[in-house]
Amino acid sequence: MAQDPRSVRWARVLLALTLLAPATAFVAVAGVQIGGWDWTTGYSLLAMRVGLAFAALGAVAAIGGLIVALGERKAWPLALIGLIAGGATATVYGLHIGSHGLPGAGGTATFADVTTNPAEPPVFSGLLAGDRVAAGAQNGAAGAFATCEAVSAPTQVAPSVAAYALQEAGFTILGTGVGRADGTRTGFWFGFKHDAVIRIRPGQTDVRVASREARSDGGEACRLLQKIVSNLQAPE
Repeated sequence: MAQDPRSVRWARVLLALTLLAPATAFVAVAGVQIGGWDWTTGYSLLAMRVGLAFAALGAVAAIGGLIVALGERKAWPLALIGLIAGGATATVYGLHIGSHGLPGAGGTATFADVTTNPAEPPVFSGLLAGDRVAAGAQNGAAGAFATCEAVSAPTQVAPSVAAYALQEAGFTILGTGVGRADGTRTGFWFGFKHDAVIRIRPGQTDVRVASREARSDGGEACRLLQKIVSNLQAPE
């Protein structure tokens, strides 16, 4: 049986290198999903450190695959797959870093925390407060909130409307009462959590959304806050 040309063998090796980053990301997510490790290991270490290094290597390997395939037609399919894999992986990492930054870069990571009432923000309490304490997150007034273009619901709303607003924004309701409703939302990939509380007072409703992990969330807390406010203003 004839042995494959050297260029084809090299193309296989380079293709394998372009697949290292996606494989690492898959392992990172799977480990978090089954409880093998927490998000700091799965996301910060495996996906955004090891995976990022492999993504850079894969981009170089994709170009190398094209070079070695120039003189061998049999190597072109491998080179093309490697180019697609390496290019797609590099693009995904680039977009993610552009919106979220690198974990740990620029100092200590902070909790994303936004509210419609920075002067008197709603406070997490009850079961939700206990969950946040266990995770090391902040419960009371943080004192500094991220800029978020959102306004309070103009009038007092019913607890059922508050619960609706949270559910429509993807939150699981943890508690409702005469003057409040709260819930939590778990992300799909790494299980990142955002907690929300709606405080209902005569003539005013205030909303607060905060991450449970100390990391950049790429503006997700703000988007969730705006969604909740929109749901409060126009429930179906």
